Parts: sequence; structure tokens; C-alpha cells
Amino acid sequence: MLRLPRSRVSIKRGDLFSIQLGTNEDGRDFYRPVLVIQNDIGNRYCNSVIVVPLSYKLRAKHLFFGVLVKSTPQTGLIHDAVAVLSQIRTVEKSYFSNDNYLGRVDSQTMEKIDQCLALSLGLSTLQKLQDRFPSQVESS
Repeated sequence: MLRLPRSRVSIKRGDLFSIQLGTNEDGRDFYRPVLVIQNDIGNRYCNSVIVVPLSYKLRAKHLFFGVLVKSTPQTGLIHDAVAVLSQIRTVEKSYFSNDNYLGRVDSQTMEKIDQCLALSLGLSTLQKLQDRFPSQVESS
């Protein structure tokens, strides 16, 4: 994967970008929209960015760790998509540029993302209860 130098871009939590996430069977690069979930201090000072990929396969919205992101002028998405929060990735900052910036999610969507992330990462009340009472939760 050859990446050319790009102009410096300001990356913020809640931003959407279209970035190269790998190659397909034909050996061609494939791009996917991603949502930045890393905090803004990390976005400013780290060489990498924590993101989750978005899928245009809307059946993914039925996944336990999927959140619908609507296609709006604000998001810049061409279709509704699902943030797949079980596929958290760290990506080099060099993958991001003003050219592949799509838009931002609204605060209500970001709140749903945060709730889903808490479940996915075991930071939720449900996980804390399970850790506190493991035998009772597992037997029910």
C-alpha cells in the first residue's frame, strides 16, 4: 500500500472519512467509510486514529453492536450505513486527508455509538453486574 503525502487534516471524534482498509480478492484496494471514535486529544497528538468501519449492508443494523448512521448532507454518506462497533481498528493518521473527509455524525447518533461501545468493551452496567454476580447471571 503506497500512500502519498497528504495535506494536514484536523481529525475530530465523530468525523467520517473514506479510507483504504485493505485489498479485495482481485488485489485492488477497497475503501470503506469509517467513524472516528478516538478522543480529540489522541486525534491531535497520536500518529494513529481509532475508528470503526461502516457497512452499507443494512442487515448489520440488527447486530448487537451495530448503530445506524443515516445518509444526510451532514454525514456525507451516499447511503444509510451501519457502524460495526465490534470491528474497532487503529489506523495510521497518514490515511486521513481533507480529500477523503465525508462529514460528521450528529450528537444523538454519537450518543448511541457511545452506549454501544460501552457494551462492546464491557464498560456497561450489565457487564459490571455480571462481574459482581457471575454465578447468578450465568445460571439464568
